[in-house]
This record gives sequence, C-alpha cells and structure tokens, in this order.
Amino acid sequence: MSPLACSLLALAALIAAADALKPNPYCSYLEMGQTEGYPTDNYVEFTLNVAGGTITIPDKCTRLGNMIIGEAISVCNTPNSKPEITPALQTEYQFKPNLGSVHIECPSDIDGCDRLDVEITQYCSMVTANHIFS
Repeated sequence: MSPLACSLLALAALIAAADALKPNPYCSYLEMGQTEGYPTDNYVEFTLNVAGGTITIPDKCTRLGNMIIGEAISVCNTPNSKPEITPALQTEYQFKPNLGSVHIECPSDIDGCDRLDVEITQYCSMVTANHIFS
C-alpha cells in the first residue's frame, strides 16, 4: 500500500474514532451510589428490556461476600427520542434514591418507547464479617 493510501486510511480511522467518542443524543445516563474507587474486577453488566415507567433493577452483585455499592444506567431510543431517566424514591415519605429502582419517561406514542434496552453496570464490594476471637 502506498504511503498516501496508508495516511488516508489512518485519517479515516481517526475520524471514525472521534465520532465514536461523541455521546449519543438519544441516550440518557444515570449514576447512583459509588461508581468510582470500586475494585475494578468486581462489577456486573447486564441489559433489561422495558417499556418505561418505574422499573425495578435486580441486584446481581449480592452473593456470598458481596454487596452492591453503585450503579451506572443507560437507556437509549435511537433514532426516535431521548428517554429521561431519574432515580425512583424509596417511599413517598423518604426522599432518598433507591439503587434498585429508576423511573424512565418515554411517551408511549413515540416509536421505540415500548421496547427500551436499559444497560446496567452494578459495582460491587466485598463484605467482611466482624471476627470475634476468644
């Protein structure tokens, strides 16, 4: 391949990479809890298919010796609209975000709002029990 062709190919790759770094204008993103400083090998990624409204997110971290400490949630409706995602409250009297529940606003009369893919990353932490020595 000629030097000019190599340079053009490299330029095309750089332009494609720059386009890939732009955020999708049809996506909303929400972080709750601790999403930084977690052990980098202790997280779970999964996808849910929902129709919007208040959704319950299963806790995939909690297993023997682990607990959930944070979540990063993304929802898109490309190319139709941008769904809005907000934390759901635990109860109407406690205004505290709940890691297991979010509200997704996407009008049902817009194409794609009845089948949204929600991408979830849950950050986990090891739990250690107190040791009693006699």
